[in-house]
Amino acid sequence: MIRLADPAFLLIAVMFLPFFFKGKTAFLGYSDISLLEAGEGPRVWPHLPMFVLVLATALLILGLSRPQWQTTVEYERFVARDILLVVDLSHSMEDAIKDGVSPEMKPRKIDVAKKAALQFIQKRNNDRIGLLVFGDETFGSWPMTRDLDLISKKVERLGSTFYGGTNLGKPFLKAIEHFSEMGQSASRILVFLSDGQAMIPEMKKERIIKEMKEKGVRLYLVGINLKEEDSDILDIVARIDGRFIAADSEGAIGAAFEEINRMEPSTVEREVQGKRQDLYPIPVIAALGCLFVVTLLRNTLLVELC
Repeated sequence: MIRLADPAFLLIAVMFLPFFFKGKTAFLGYSDISLLEAGEGPRVWPHLPMFVLVLATALLILGLSRPQWQTTVEYERFVARDILLVVDLSHSMEDAIKDGVSPEMKPRKIDVAKKAALQFIQKRNNDRIGLLVFGDETFGSWPMTRDLDLISKKVERLGSTFYGGTNLGKPFLKAIEHFSEMGQSASRILVFLSDGQAMIPEMKKERIIKEMKEKGVRLYLVGINLKEEDSDILDIVARIDGRFIAADSEGAIGAAFEEINRMEPSTVEREVQGKRQDLYPIPVIAALGCLFVVTLLRNTLLVELC
């Protein structure tokens, strides 16, 4: 299948049309053209350079439009879950974790979150994973992909920059939006890593709960020094039958990962574009050849015939 990568260049052809079809201007010549018949060559020769020039222009415009040969579009099917990792990068995640260990040995909260996230990614196989980070605002670090090595590298680089306070409402809404736009699997999982106890406005909280139920999103909250007590984020977990995991418990994290593995994945169909090969050198070389022919005709053969 042949396609044009830049079809807009074909508009140039429309601009050249008036010049090619422009009528000839009047001129003062012989009153009796029979006087020239003896010296005339074939009638087609005087028009040949213009024809070749038009052909060369058309080929150059075609070359600018970048024709490409594309193999047949194929579809890839695989079994997977759609997973979003949402990592808290508010300034509180810079603090050392409170676990009774000596100050010299205490890791930062973000380092605990990264360890849990990397451990989670290593347990995946064909799943599609995306990454969001948040503080005051929410940022899409990477859309859902099957390239888990890339996601792991993205997670490993977290912790050098932090973004203000904790806004817990925006990352939930951003995650729901991402599932709607990029989701392909019926199994949708949101893994939320945070130490946040921030308030979520009641109307926004109700909206989050409603939309997560409608989208069928399963929530796993990995709490970094976050205790099981009254808070808005834990209220969301409870009301949508999510799962709270204490990050300071290796056993709880491992059990949650096994629970995710038991979730039934669904078949995902993804369009795989065939390979594309640029064909523009062919019309460009042909156009240059036509221009060479025009020059040759005008300076050699036509001089002799006309």
